[in-house]
Parts: sequence; structure tokens; C-alpha cells
Amino acid sequence: MKRLAIPTLFSLLIFASCVVFAHDGASRQDKGPFKLQKLTDDVYALAGRGGNIGFAVTSEGVVVIDDQFADLAPGIAEQIKSVTPLPIRYLINTHHHGDHTGGNAFFIKMTTIVAHENVRKHMLAQPQETIENGSRRIQTLEGQIAKLQKDDPSSKDLPALNQQLEATRKSVESARAVKVSEIPAPNLTFNREIRMYLGGKEVQVFHVKRGHTDGDSVIYFSKDKVLHMGDLFFNKVVPFIDRAHGASTGEWIETIDAVVARVDVATKVIPGHGEVTTVDELKAFKQYFIDLRAAVKKAIDSGLTREQALKEVKLSQYASYNGYEQRFPANVGVVYDEMKSGQQ
Repeated sequence: MKRLAIPTLFSLLIFASCVVFAHDGASRQDKGPFKLQKLTDDVYALAGRGGNIGFAVTSEGVVVIDDQFADLAPGIAEQIKSVTPLPIRYLINTHHHGDHTGGNAFFIKMTTIVAHENVRKHMLAQPQETIENGSRRIQTLEGQIAKLQKDDPSSKDLPALNQQLEATRKSVESARAVKVSEIPAPNLTFNREIRMYLGGKEVQVFHVKRGHTDGDSVIYFSKDKVLHMGDLFFNKVVPFIDRAHGASTGEWIETIDAVVARVDVATKVIPGHGEVTTVDELKAFKQYFIDLRAAVKKAIDSGLTREQALKEVKLSQYASYNGYEQRFPANVGVVYDEMKSGQQ
């Protein structure tokens, strides 16, 4: 029995949040729980439900990084207002996933949203992508359910398959209702790098190479020595590798190397997921990919098929990472596909 693949399910869940921010705005509100952490006199990290937020307060306004989900957006704004009454001048999306862009519809009414050009491209393409992928998935699930109902009507897998079918149908229905013109995609994009100068602060926003996606941005507050990595850094969390949207584990390693070479060694690092930490922990995350790629290459060199590699490749030193049981096999599969296709 094949399960719904993690990347497919993840994409559907991400799109569900995109539909919410495109049509629901702040009609449903969740004001917490939030964890506000002061990193320097002017720079803060804000954890909630979704990707970690960062923001810097300047005399000319606030620069915010990511905005989680639509229902959290008013609460995010309240958290910022608890620190300063100054307006939000810019909101930066580190990439296009809905747990980092879900509040865009709320914030785009008050500020300029900045991101790599591929973030806008992926957000605008998401409805049609979901319709196409979801429609194929519906056919597959209906076939699996029909076969089980005939061959094994008491199967314990039937409830889960029916839930997946219902969730996929809802995602497709929501996608059909989306008007592309109403998607709150970034309205200021760049290709390689953009710098902002507000109230004596320099904000470096740059893209290196492919990593988590093909549109990841890194944000560096050079004066404050604070770095926001978006989902290029999962701190003690097994990452999601979005190969469907351009991810590359080989280039991810190169990206982290370039970032480490650029920032001060004493920099505080806000990951996309996990606790605020140090540059050394960012290097440790890079080692995860080095070890993963070495293990998968060994499996390929030994003649293992993809299915065999999914079962046999293990990295016990990372077993304590959040999501290891759920996402590690998918990570193995992505790297296996990269290496076999020659696209790393």
C-alpha cells in the first residue's frame, strides 16, 4: 500500500494556507501562542505557528521577515506593536511556502513585500499546480480505495486514504476558486541581492544558490549581527527538501558555506524552524547534508534501488532531530533522485 508522499501532502497543506490568505484575510484570528525574543536592542525573533519571524526596529520604521499564517497575522502585528508604534516599512518573504507567506494578505495592505523573483512566480502558479497535481492524486486515491473496498473492506488503511482523498478534493476546490490577481504575492522582487538602508541600519537581503527551494533569501542585519536564514536552516529539525520547486542539497551546502563566509562569527542566527542559535549550529546543519549525501552515494554505489535505500539508509546521529521518523526517508529519496539524475 503506497502512502501519500510527504512532498505531495506538504504541497497540498502549503496551498491550503495560501487559499486562506488569498480569500480569508484576517477573518479568523489566532493571537497566540507567541514567543517574543529580544536579540539586540533593535532586533527580535518571534516564534508562533509556522516559520520563525524576525523583525528590526529603526527610526524610519520596521523591517519584518516572514508572516506565518493568515489567522496569525493580526497577532503578529500586535506583537510588533508591543515593541514599537512605528509602521512596518518592509516585509520580506524568505521563500514561497505558506507557513512563511500566509499573512501576506493582511500585511500587503500596509507595507511593501519583498522577495526573490521565484517566490512571486511560485505563488502565482500555485493554484494551477495544485489543480493539476491534486486531480492526479484524486484519481490515484480513488483507485486505491476501490481496490481495497473490493479486496479487503476491513483494511485499517481505508480511513486514512479516505481522509487524504477528502483533503485533496478540498484543496483542488479551493484552488479553482482562487483568482490569481488576488494572490498577495511580493510586489518588489530581486534576482541576487537588494540592500535597504533605514534609520542607520543596513539590511542585506540576498540569494546565493538553490537550497530549500530555488527562491530562498537570507537576511543579514550587519550592524546588529543577526542573521535570518528562512528554511535554509532547520535547527535540530529534519528539513523538508522541496525538489518540486527547485531544491538542491548540493547547492544548499554551497549556500551555507557562502553565508558563513559572509557573516561575523558572533552572529545570532534565526532559523526557519527551531531555536535561535549560533553560526556553529548552522555549520552543524550543513554537516547533516554532507552526511546524508555520503550515505546515499554509498547506497547507490552498492547497487541499492531507491526503495532499498529508503529502508536501509539511516543516520543515527540525527535520530533525535525533530521529524526524523517522518521526513528522513523522504530526504533519502530526494538525494537518491538528485544523484541518479545528475542534478545535485
